[in-house]
Amino acid sequence: MDERYATLHVLPQAAGPVVPQDADPRTADRENPVRVHVVGADPLARLGLITLLDGCPGIRVTGESAPGPRVTVALRTQRPHVLVVHGLLPADQRAHLVQAAGEGVGVLTMGGPEPVDGSAGPDGHLPGTATAGQLAAGVILAAAGYTLVTAAAARHRARPAPRVSQVGTEELTERECEVLELLAHGLSNGEIAERLTLSEHTVKTHVQNTLHKLRLRNRVHAAIYAFEAGLRRPC
Repeated sequence: MDERYATLHVLPQAAGPVVPQDADPRTADRENPVRVHVVGADPLARLGLITLLDGCPGIRVTGESAPGPRVTVALRTQRPHVLVVHGLLPADQRAHLVQAAGEGVGVLTMGGPEPVDGSAGPDGHLPGTATAGQLAAGVILAAAGYTLVTAAAARHRARPAPRVSQVGTEELTERECEVLELLAHGLSNGEIAERLTLSEHTVKTHVQNTLHKLRLRNRVHAAIYAFEAGLRRPC
């Protein structure tokens, strides 16, 4: 990834989280995935974004469309949590898209030059060199009510970003920290168990204990916590 995007900050949105709050933390990512609609003028680019997101834990692509009336119809029928937009749209199209999305729907742009004129999506922008994991992380953060900004942009933001939990990592055991880091990379309990040579039941217990200790609602918030605490490193 471009060095300008090596460090991404997350800032809260006024709208607040749209991720379901009443789901069982152990199954929230499976039973209540983040619904994504892909928007872009280039059909091949839309297909590429769908391919990157396909199979990502906790994310389900509900459809794709070019900018225009079809987006409004898709929002009404599919009710996505996040729009992933390829490229930086002209001001009129961008305004229409944000208006059609409405409050509570994240709009994340990807690809094109680094935005310097407010042409990025209101929930952030990722460069075209972003990996599938980075795109999935951006989608989950946007759905949870956060805005992605570069380190340079963050220095110009006056308001501080509240942490998803005030509990420190010292409350976790070393094993729980390992499980949390892998969880933040989108691994399932079974995949974490295989990586750490543990039983899936043991991993499930570690996840439950971690959520309880950190006072987090679900796995999505646990992934955000790992970002904020600096636990999420490249696998």
